[in-house]
Amino acid sequence: MLNKSVLVGRLTKDPAYYKKGEIIISTFCLAVERGYKTKDGTIAVDFIVCKAFGKLAHNIHEYTKKGQLVALTGQIQSRAYVKDDKKHYITEIICETIKFLNMPASSKSTIPQTKEEMSELISESAESYASDLSSKVAKEKLRAEALAKENGENNLDEKLYSEYHNVVDVIKETEQQTPDADASKVTTS
Repeated sequence: MLNKSVLVGRLTKDPAYYKKGEIIISTFCLAVERGYKTKDGTIAVDFIVCKAFGKLAHNIHEYTKKGQLVALTGQIQSRAYVKDDKKHYITEIICETIKFLNMPASSKSTIPQTKEEMSELISESAESYASDLSSKVAKEKLRAEALAKENGENNLDEKLYSEYHNVVDVIKETEQQTPDADASKVTTS
């Protein structure tokens, strides 16, 4: 299975920052343009709740504020909670990486200035994820083969084998996509 999101947008307000036990947590809302205008001429925007933990949460709290342009990668997570005896559902992005795109001029970080540079940043993130995923799939296959041998089975379970090949196909498709194909979708401010 593949659960990876790459978003570029602006913080709608300063990020919230708190501790739960020993865990540092930062939550914020990201306004992400859809890339088209509505009938009334306004740009369509999604407001996406994001959450980060640990050092990443600390850095988000320390270096971002309302209106800041960021690029992030993460995983979509949905959960439910009960408030006032009513069940509520929320979908959010659990952040894995973040790039601060419009840091002040005194900042020493390299900021993408063109669509091509932004596309390259996104492509590098996707390649890194595909590489990590490929490694995990290979390890899982070896583990499954060892289990099968332990249990006296000669072949992998049919379902596991099929799932492995589906993931490999997704990785191959990701590797074949060129950054230029998606460059027109990326906007910089």
